Amino acid sequence: MERSFSEKHQIFVGAAVFLALTYLIIYGYISDRPSGDVDGSYALEAEFDSVAGISMGSPVLMAGLEIGKVAGVRLDVERNTAILQMSIQDEVEIPYDSVAKILTQGVLGSKYIKISPGGAFEMLQDGEEFEYVQDSILFQELLQKVIVSAEAKRAAEQAERKAGERKAGEQVDKSENQAGEDPAVSGSD
Repeated sequence: MERSFSEKHQIFVGAAVFLALTYLIIYGYISDRPSGDVDGSYALEAEFDSVAGISMGSPVLMAGLEIGKVAGVRLDVERNTAILQMSIQDEVEIPYDSVAKILTQGVLGSKYIKISPGGAFEMLQDGEEFEYVQDSILFQELLQKVIVSAEAKRAAEQAERKAGERKAGEQVDKSENQAGEDPAVSGSD
């Protein structure tokens, strides 16, 4: 029994789709590994209170140049902190006392990790953790602090103004009372 052209075409298309999906699954598995062994990089970790805006693939920069990517984020349930896993290029050495900071590109841009190198001669090794970190500054929280500060300043100015008006009013009352008791005005006949 010989198959028709359309049956052969369907089998060929099915096999091609199966191979493409298999390739994508294998590639996705390999690229999601936090360890840098596969692509010539090494893994570092940093513990943050908040990693808001950071996701897998976010860039890791040092001196304005990309030196790696965020490979994963997980929650430390014992300390209620986020553990950020980074994949750093093998040729990049990072001093042990360096700082990992979460920053924003521009005012409303995407978040990234900035490494500020320290001065130590000892370098971080594969699997080690940054000792010094700076959490993400949330724009909304910063804006809220500015608004609260402005409202407090305005309330203080209004209180000063009311106190000044009250003091001026008391002085007017005193001068009116003193004018009513003036001996020249109420003199004896």
